[in-house]
Amino acid sequence: MKKFRTAAAVIIMLICAMAGFFAGAFLGNAMAGAILFSLIAGIACVVYTVDNCEK
Repeated sequence: MKKFRTAAAVIIMLICAMAGFFAGAFLGNAMAGAILFSLIAGIACVVYTVDNCEK
């Protein structure tokens, strides 16, 4: 289950990076949008994992 969470987090960050790239390109700075969206998604995945830790 732990490997699935890691893979899901990476996939979510990649999807958000692509969405951020296109949103940033629309606003004039594509790479900044990609970095911002993937960073936000990564932090959200870390917080979700910490809150739902299996013991």
